[in-house]
Amino acid sequence: MLPRVPVLLLWQVKAALFAAGCFCKLSQDFSYITLQVLAGLAISPTSEAQVIMAAIKTFSKLDCKLAVVRRVHEVGKQMVLGNLEDVFKAEILFALSRLASKSIVLFGDQVALLLSFLGHESSLPMRTMVLKSLCFMFRRNTFYLPGASTVFGTLLQLVDDEDFPLDCKRYAFRILQKILCVKDPSIRHINPSELSKLALATKRFLHCSSWEMQYNALEILLDIFFCFLKETKPHQTIGTLESPSFSYTGYPGISNNMLSTHEETSEDEKSLNMILTAIVDNIISLANELANCRSKVLVSCELQKYRALFSLMLKLVSGYPSAASAALDKVRCLMKELARINASHYSGVAAVNCVKSSVAPEQFRASYDTVEPAAGSIDASCMETDTDKAKLASTEFCSKNNSSVVHDLIICTLKFANACHDMCHKTSGSSCSLHHSIKGLTECVQQNASQYCSTYEFFHLIMCAHISWSTCKIRDGNKGSGDSNEHPKIFFTPAWIAHELCALRMAKVLTRKQSYWEAYRSAMYCCHEGLWFTASFVFRKVSAAFESGTFGFWFKSLLLFAAGELEMKLLLFPSAISKLVGELNTEVDLHEDLYSVETDVESTLAGSLELHGCQEKITGICERICLANDVLSSNASSDREFFFQRWFISLRASFLKILTDVLGILNAHSSAPKDISHHESSSVAIENNQVLLALTNCSLRLSDLAKSYDLLAASHGDMDHESFTTVARLAFMCSLLSFCTAFSVDVSNVPGSSDPCTLPERFSHESILQDLHQRVDRNDSQVVSQLRQFISVSSYELDSVHFSTRMNMSGILEKDSYSLFKFAVASLFRARADAKGVTTGVDALHHLHRGMQLLSSILRRLMELPFMLPRHFFSVRPCLGAELFMFDSNPANKNRISVPRGFQLSLTLCLQWKRVLERTPIRIAKLYCILATSPSSPLHIAGTRSKQFEMRRTTSEMAVLHAKLLQHIKSGGLRKASHKENSHTELVTAFACFKPAGSGQGFSDCLLDVSSFPRGEYQIAWQACCVDENGRCFSLLPLNDGAVFSVQ
Repeated sequence: MLPRVPVLLLWQVKAALFAAGCFCKLSQDFSYITLQVLAGLAISPTSEAQVIMAAIKTFSKLDCKLAVVRRVHEVGKQMVLGNLEDVFKAEILFALSRLASKSIVLFGDQVALLLSFLGHESSLPMRTMVLKSLCFMFRRNTFYLPGASTVFGTLLQLVDDEDFPLDCKRYAFRILQKILCVKDPSIRHINPSELSKLALATKRFLHCSSWEMQYNALEILLDIFFCFLKETKPHQTIGTLESPSFSYTGYPGISNNMLSTHEETSEDEKSLNMILTAIVDNIISLANELANCRSKVLVSCELQKYRALFSLMLKLVSGYPSAASAALDKVRCLMKELARINASHYSGVAAVNCVKSSVAPEQFRASYDTVEPAAGSIDASCMETDTDKAKLASTEFCSKNNSSVVHDLIICTLKFANACHDMCHKTSGSSCSLHHSIKGLTECVQQNASQYCSTYEFFHLIMCAHISWSTCKIRDGNKGSGDSNEHPKIFFTPAWIAHELCALRMAKVLTRKQSYWEAYRSAMYCCHEGLWFTASFVFRKVSAAFESGTFGFWFKSLLLFAAGELEMKLLLFPSAISKLVGELNTEVDLHEDLYSVETDVESTLAGSLELHGCQEKITGICERICLANDVLSSNASSDREFFFQRWFISLRASFLKILTDVLGILNAHSSAPKDISHHESSSVAIENNQVLLALTNCSLRLSDLAKSYDLLAASHGDMDHESFTTVARLAFMCSLLSFCTAFSVDVSNVPGSSDPCTLPERFSHESILQDLHQRVDRNDSQVVSQLRQFISVSSYELDSVHFSTRMNMSGILEKDSYSLFKFAVASLFRARADAKGVTTGVDALHHLHRGMQLLSSILRRLMELPFMLPRHFFSVRPCLGAELFMFDSNPANKNRISVPRGFQLSLTLCLQWKRVLERTPIRIAKLYCILATSPSSPLHIAGTRSKQFEMRRTTSEMAVLHAKLLQHIKSGGLRKASHKENSHTELVTAFACFKPAGSGQGFSDCLLDVSSFPRGEYQIAWQACCVDENGRCFSLLPLNDGAVFSVQ
């Protein structure tokens, strides 16, 4: 049709060009033919303008092969340098830029071509299109260009050009920022003098009439500030920092250790103060505009600007933690100004829905913000009936009729302060300086806006100040005692009682004012910090107030769980209850110094009980926690509702059951051996073997529990970073305790142990060691070396193990957990070295007793660490997962799956994944599935299926299948054929690989070797996972049962 263009209608030409572009993606030869036709259309004097534009836009679709792309670029370049009109040249430049951005080879040539059209001799539309093209090419920080300094210098001249339009300068700023933010500084090749020139040129736009230009100027100045710091500290980098309130990926060329140790110069201070002042001035200006604004649409737009400025300030703090105190001081001044505006405009400002403005936006979601209902099997509107602000909140602020815009600004400002603390408290030495700044801010709120003392944001701020003060005090005390550790056992001190008292004071204020929504959010915070007394108090109040509501069972479940964890804490510190109850009965005024809670910790928490006598109590606690799970299960309309919550609670209950068994073993053998001279070597060996076998079973269960936590994390790709860290730490602690339980009484290297114990077939010391080694920080060479000496396993064998979560070491609790790990490994290593000299059964008995004492000490230290709920626990939504549909490949079996005895089962598979693409940033590259069945477990009643989501059995089965699936992927993932496990399991497995499609479905086939199965009905269990573009693996929960097949 294209050669007959003159006689065709315009829509027919466009349709032909569209079809040609689609075919060009499939055929190289057709691409060359189409290119020739398109070039002819573009330069033909008889072609209409619309036809030429349509032909030029088709150029970018000719990308099936690199050779085609090169040819298209050559032809397009000739056309641009020819006699075409500027409007067509500009469109060709953009089409060529789209092509060149996909090729490393052509990237530099295209940039050089674009720069040649930025001179004054080019028309303004042409220069504008050139800048748009450069923005497109650099949109993903793609930097294949070696001569970045040329681009930088050219754009710098445009920014300085007063005759250049403002809109075009905005494009230039965006490109410059991309260059400044490039990951590898060696690519930039920008000298300091050019940075200084850019800074001077940028400052002129801080007072520009365009807010967008002001914001771009602030971003550029901030990046220049980081670049100068990078020059002064070239060996240091800033890593990615995330805050729960403001999601921001930090400056990609600067790490946490940076700027906390950077000595500020006067120039640094001047630049910092200038940037902070400019940001706060913009915020105050926006606040005044918003206070007088009447349009809801305009209010929403201005609020986004307000949040963007705070995100920019948080970016500064994330890259330069030393700026946190200065930023909070500025925020204190801002709070005074907002309080003044609020006082003068409160009655006349535009009303907005505070639920949407202060909770909904992702970038400003506060820590521990809210239960997040999602559309699906749980009705969001029903969830909101009892847990959203419409019912739980105080009517003072959150009525839709009187919630002021300035109120939202003040809440937003408090959220920034909390985010600032959450981001910086992990940095060494920052807690002490932050304490004074946050204290000043809280005093400012109390004096100027006391009504906001009844908000969750203020509660969070008070707790930030108190925890910073407490941490600083503990560090100072440890330094005085000669402890040089950077993070010296913050959570091993009984400082939690002071945190509980502070939280309890604030929670009483919130419940007294019936601010149930704020109190509920505060209780969520307490759950994340392990403050179970305050959490129990609030959940009891909320549960009583909303017992008859639609989601009263949710509060009841939380109350049962929190009460159980409180009782666990009081097992270690029974005398703390009198202090907490006494505080509960004390009246508190909001204007008191809420966070300076002084208490004699040593006397308050003295007289703790020994763990060996706590078996019955822990059993009762476990039953209460299981009851919390039963409450959720009985109120869920399907097995898939509250799945994360029920799975997490069941894992906690499993840990407590194992803990009870370990304590029972320790209690039975806790007394020191008496009359050891009369012990015969055989009786010593029998006692050793009994203890070893019992603890080995516990070690194996703990190892399985660690893998279950791994699977829990891998099965929820929408989990936030903090929740993942919490789950990873729990997995690490289970793996550590499994290691300690197995090796504390291991007598395999004791010469006196002549009668070896027969261990469970699934258990091996190597696998326990491998699991722990996989989770350890490889940079800690000392502890890694000690681990490798426990068993003579090669480094390759230790590294080539199953997938496990790696605990993030940024938090204080994680550092304390790692300190316990190092203590345990070092202690066991010394005990193992001492046991090498044991030659008699009597000495072996002493070695056994010493190992059990050591295990008891490690166990107590582990229990002193607070147990915390992950944030994701309060995110109530349908889980991510997949449905697998199985069909018999034999066309004769349309409605059933059957196979003759002695033959393999051929299956056609359809995998459909649910909610993965909508709720996560995962970009799936491949999907894998494992199918498993066993001849030893036939169905007694045809068609009977087990509940796929039965918690205790299914999660254990899922963990086993997930481990096998990961092993298959690591081995190359090429094998589809069926595979028989060793004889003791008789498990038959098969694997399938799926190519992801945009429709959310994938198809494959497999062979399941059931040739040895006797006649009967069998069910197929299955597990799926996906691998993203970066090679990360995520499990997909099975959302339907496996198919049933018959062997005839």
